[in-house]
Amino acid sequence: MSWGVGSEQKRKDIRELMDIASKIIQENPNHVNEVAKSKNDCWMEQVYLIQRCDFCDLSPDCPTREELEWQDYLKKNNIVIEKKS
Repeated sequence: MSWGVGSEQKRKDIRELMDIASKIIQENPNHVNEVAKSKNDCWMEQVYLIQRCDFCDLSPDCPTREELEWQDYLKKNNIVIEKKS
């Protein structure tokens, strides 16, 4: 049982995702072809119906990751964005 993941927690997470995927496909074998785009553009939410940012490392253009990186950049550089109403 090696997925190239040394962490027991990561292996547990992978098993959980596999179980979720199996359940979804059993309920609807066409799920992957019929899946609707998620509201936040998260591919994991689209396919697995859950969002797991702590586990996801497959999408470099993830909008959630981009927002976190942007906020981190603003904080590190003492940039304040003022919204005018």
